[in-house]
Amino acid sequence: MKELYVVLFEGKVRERESKREVKSRLMDCFNMGQAGIDRLFSGQRVIVFRSEDRTKTDAFAKRFAETGALCRIEVDFQEEAERQAWDAGAASQPEKDTRTQDAHWEADDSASSEDESPLLPLWQAYAGPRGEWYAEKFKLFSRKGRTAFVPSWNWGAFLFGIVWLIYRKMYGLALLFFGISAAGIVIPGGSLAVSFFFGAFANFLYFLHVKKRVDAIIAASDQIDPNQALETSGGVNPIPKVLALFLIMMGIMAFIGSYLFDLNGLAPHIQ
Repeated sequence: MKELYVVLFEGKVRERESKREVKSRLMDCFNMGQAGIDRLFSGQRVIVFRSEDRTKTDAFAKRFAETGALCRIEVDFQEEAERQAWDAGAASQPEKDTRTQDAHWEADDSASSEDESPLLPLWQAYAGPRGEWYAEKFKLFSRKGRTAFVPSWNWGAFLFGIVWLIYRKMYGLALLFFGISAAGIVIPGGSLAVSFFFGAFANFLYFLHVKKRVDAIIAASDQIDPNQALETSGGVNPIPKVLALFLIMMGIMAFIGSYLFDLNGLAPHIQ
């Protein structure tokens, strides 16, 4: 007899959790498609994981539960021949589990590091201008369904700082960045250090912002139109871009005016 640990799911989620939001997290965390999600929430008991290793089973159950889905671990016993047939997908379930679907699906550590989240198109749509460029960065931060920081660089954030934050509609971070920048002025080289730090972390901060906003739109999609929400909530704020162009033009005009003024002052002495 072989002791086998199975993780079961019956389509239930934690109290005060939205099923739509839990589904989104499962898709993001385990790289599942809509068909897989529909199977999980079919109302029947589904085996989402099985292993003879209790530690590995506990780790999977913990990760699965972090999405808000309610699961439980049970111990099953299988004869060796039956277990091998089950692993090959050729044997039917034992009588006591005739109502249980065997999804046998788990995080695949051997999957390609380029696995994309099913939410990537929504993140790209939310980003708006240069969405494709940001989507490439988002792939790095969400490999295998796990959010993780990966070094990257953003020249716009490095050069324009708070203007870039407002342009990308991260108003709370813009206020925080203003305070940090003000503090950095009193420290020799502080402003430059803040700019370098922000240039290195800006893409990841923007990813967290976009991910949070898209999750909120999905969670509320029963009450609102997701496409309209993406259009109105996402994208960019054009005011900082216009203001930045205006300031650049004023600076160029001031430089030219100052240069001409100096030539007019020198003219009488050049004769």
